[in-house]
Amino acid sequence: MRKKVLVADDSALMRKTLCDIINSVPGFEVTSICRDGKSALKAISEKSCDCIVMNIYLEGMSTVSLFKSLKDLKCHIPIIAITSAVSEDRERTVQALEAGIVDMVVRPYSFGDKASNEKFRMSLISALKAIPDSNTASLFNDQASLGDMSIRKRKVNYSLVALACSTGGPQALHRMIPMLPAHIGVPMVIVQHMPAGFTASLAERIDQDSQISVREASDQEILKPDTVYIAPGGRHFAVAEDRMGNLIAHVYDGPPVHNLRPCADVMYESLCRVRANNILCVVLTGMGADGTEGISRLRDCKHIYTISQDEKSCVVYGMPKSVYDKGLSDEVKPITEIAKAISRELGV
Repeated sequence: MRKKVLVADDSALMRKTLCDIINSVPGFEVTSICRDGKSALKAISEKSCDCIVMNIYLEGMSTVSLFKSLKDLKCHIPIIAITSAVSEDRERTVQALEAGIVDMVVRPYSFGDKASNEKFRMSLISALKAIPDSNTASLFNDQASLGDMSIRKRKVNYSLVALACSTGGPQALHRMIPMLPAHIGVPMVIVQHMPAGFTASLAERIDQDSQISVREASDQEILKPDTVYIAPGGRHFAVAEDRMGNLIAHVYDGPPVHNLRPCADVMYESLCRVRANNILCVVLTGMGADGTEGISRLRDCKHIYTISQDEKSCVVYGMPKSVYDKGLSDEVKPITEIAKAISRELGV
């Protein structure tokens, strides 16, 4: 059965481009086309759809406003936002991701560039394929833990926390990180799959609501305790050591790995090459299996403990499921309990 998609954009060219791409994907069809937010909301109320693909801002309504309106109506329809890399759209996009949209796709500056057009097409197709079924879609409802280990008491001298997430990750991070205390005693590094230009805004917004310091990582900076470092979008991120033995960030350009940059496997595998021996791994919502291979290799050479997000609180149960299915999850928790589990493991 095909998934019905509503397309909303104020540009006739973009509407046609989106419709052509969506209708070319097996299992998807455009059933409604709108040019502004109000008509989109009206169409949704009159005609059911399984997904919304819309410009980050339409006349009369932003993606955030539309999402909140749908939430008020208890209508949990996944939204994919079409955005650009300009500063105004970056801020709107991060707000929309935190509000709970499923994914974002950056449109090309010019549709005259074939390479940019193809990148846009593939990004939209990937976002569409990540859409959860209507009967399994979640907006991070609080859930009981699977395999509750709240009575677990284990104090290990960890060197750092290494976290990976993708689709649904910005909202998960903005919910989880503010639950952490100001002092966790170690650095936390995060790979969140995002294009270039958006992670600095994400870090700034999470930092404003958190006790712990949150920032976008810079190349060669020392990774300090009590600080969360988010890998810059569009670049690879690894953990290395300086001559003094300090853990440092290595941010660099390079070909995508598994079509991803940054890639969680790259981050986890880099930890095999540092002296830090005890590592706390965390895997949150996301499409695919990024992180599984890296954690598997890390487990072969280090002492690690892995916490993964449970299915019911994930937007897309892909990355955590892969880790769990491979027997690499030591503990499975809903998003509301992961900060508590991290704090417990760190002994804070």
